[in-house]
Amino acid sequence: MGFDGCGKMRIIRVFPRRTSYTPEDAYVFIGQPPFRALIPKHDEVHVSCTFTWDKRYCEELAFQWEAATNKPVKLGGPAFGSPAEGFVPGLYIKPNIVFTTRGCNNNCPWCIVPKLEGKLKELPIYPGNWIQDNNFLQADRAHKDKVFEMLRTQKQICFKGGLEVDLIDDHFVNAITSLRIKELWLACDTDAQLPEFRRACEKLWRAGFSREKIKCYALSYGRDMEADEARCKQIYEAGAMPFMQLYRDFSEDKTEYSKEWNAFARQWQRPAAIKTHMEKGTDFRR
Repeated sequence: MGFDGCGKMRIIRVFPRRTSYTPEDAYVFIGQPPFRALIPKHDEVHVSCTFTWDKRYCEELAFQWEAATNKPVKLGGPAFGSPAEGFVPGLYIKPNIVFTTRGCNNNCPWCIVPKLEGKLKELPIYPGNWIQDNNFLQADRAHKDKVFEMLRTQKQICFKGGLEVDLIDDHFVNAITSLRIKELWLACDTDAQLPEFRRACEKLWRAGFSREKIKCYALSYGRDMEADEARCKQIYEAGAMPFMQLYRDFSEDKTEYSKEWNAFARQWQRPAAIKTHMEKGTDFRR
């Protein structure tokens, strides 16, 4: 049966490249269309574009797929500002990766989520072990409890979207201690968040979680290596494994950084290197 997400339509999904999120069923294609004989019967073609710097290429792909099929070809995705009001498991991301909410009630200057998805909305809960919600902890307690109940049937559980540290409370910590957690991804994007980040890590460590499971996104604008190095060190010392992310502007031209900045950020993305770095007291800036 062709994948349709709801049992009605056979939708070919086209992506500019394969990532760890890309679904792998027979209706998924990467890049240009193959020979027509290799294209399965379908009702629509969706060209999905996540990053703005892929927009031109995806526009070309849509044109190429229009020539390869007599069915409608639709171009969309976050890069084109497509509304993300609901969620269909397995349609544009792997079926084990789920959103139980959309949107966020914050308005962080570096984040595009509120502009694309609006305020937080709770969604129907589908089974999966990878929670990708942009701000899961803003959901109400009843919704979170339903998600925890679903997760009791799952293994290798990841909260991947970046948990807001000042919302990590006893209710959340107590609930996840009974789950088979692989990774908890927190976020600490500014120095001002460090006190709440330390408090959250203390709660998680007391509940039995260690740096092996507590990860942390650390945003960098590529301006001050000394300050970014200091924040990443404090994240590590608080009990989490930092993962530096260089800021990407929401424009059609990919934000470029120097070789030195790219190398510096990569060092803060490698757990083994970070562990050695922290134990020896070396400096990634050199």
